[in-house]
Amino acid sequence: MVYKCNLHTHTQFCDGKCTMEQMTQNAIAKGFETLGFSPHSFTSFDQSYCIKDYNAFKREFLRLKQKYKNEINLMLGIEADAFGIIPDDKLDYTIGSVHYLAVNGQYMSVFDVNKNNVFALDESKETFLQLLEQGFNNDILAVAQSYYDTVVDMVQKTKPTIIGHFDLVSLYGDFGNVQKQYEQIAKDAIKRLQGCGCLVEINANRKFKGKGGLYPADFLITEFLACGFDFV
Repeated sequence: MVYKCNLHTHTQFCDGKCTMEQMTQNAIAKGFETLGFSPHSFTSFDQSYCIKDYNAFKREFLRLKQKYKNEINLMLGIEADAFGIIPDDKLDYTIGSVHYLAVNGQYMSVFDVNKNNVFALDESKETFLQLLEQGFNNDILAVAQSYYDTVVDMVQKTKPTIIGHFDLVSLYGDFGNVQKQYEQIAKDAIKRLQGCGCLVEINANRKFKGKGGLYPADFLITEFLACGFDFV
């Protein structure tokens, strides 16, 4: 029996395209039993994609939960960025994710002095290459190590319900002839997380970014299973 649910859902309250009600109606039409809303937590240094009015989001969630209570189970969550602000509220779950890296003490993946903007790791190939050059002197393994260190630190400090898109750094990171070293860095991070009690998210967003496969990659799913993790 397949239990149809999704807990990683963005809407008009952060960087999503559809309203919460549209997402709810679509989930019902597709036979989903549970839908969780998880807007990006507020990040003061980059407000282009995160939630800005949590109270409005919460009011709409409660309205929809009541309206569709006999059709679908709606859950209240947040995608808590490692450097974001988690709402002081009773949430059903949290997704712990890393979208930025600390470069020279600044919580951002790259700082474009011409545009005065910051960009997430998955913003674009161009901004990832800026991060690689300006922040890490073109050392792709240093980027990977910094990323997975940040993931481990985030999990240990915030103890999220779910670890989101575990290997996001691989979206635009081209590891080429250092692929084996990259894989070892990622596997070592999983071992450091063993026993943390978190679920691991299976995320298909790579396909919508024009990439193949899932988060996490197959070799990481194998490693997570070997370390006793469950998936959602």
